[in-house]
Amino acid sequence: MPQVIEQYTPLPTTLGCSPKLKTLPKNLYNHLRGFPVVNGEVSLLSDKVRRFVEESAAMCQPDRIHIVDGSESECSTLLKTLHSQGTIKPLPKYDNCWLARTNPADVARVESKTFICTERPEQAIPTPKSGVNGSLGNWISPADYERAVMNRFPGCMKGRTMFVVPFSMGPISSPLSKIGIEITDSAYVVCSMRIMTRMGSEV
Repeated sequence: MPQVIEQYTPLPTTLGCSPKLKTLPKNLYNHLRGFPVVNGEVSLLSDKVRRFVEESAAMCQPDRIHIVDGSESECSTLLKTLHSQGTIKPLPKYDNCWLARTNPADVARVESKTFICTERPEQAIPTPKSGVNGSLGNWISPADYERAVMNRFPGCMKGRTMFVVPFSMGPISSPLSKIGIEITDSAYVVCSMRIMTRMGSEV
């Protein structure tokens, strides 16, 4: 005859649902086309900006997206990260002064290798005399620009963070100011833009 084993187990007080709601992760629904947004709110982006960021992310394939808010705490965190990586070094005789060495291959400030994309050349660079090569930048047509981007950018941010930087060149309320959105994977560029422009969530 089988033995009867008495075993008491607590019965659930509710059926079909969790007795206690768990807190959802902060950024569970804060993403763009499957790319997690680790800082900033997607809902605050205008439709035009959101489309631009989505297209950029789809092309560059970053691991995550950081929408820059321009706050002091954000900048401090980025500077600490850059310092720990050895990208920048503090100059102790001055407050908030950092040394960042430039890669010799960086052409960001070399005008002879800088291209400006407009519909017509005269919108971007001075018009030199016939047969004379100008030295104040180069013009590129929108069609050539698109080809250049598609040859270089696909997958360029894999394993990295894409920073979305809203900025204003000039006072935000001024009709003469130029508003833009910069896409970069460089925290150093983000910190530099905070010095050079008005940038962040206010824009």
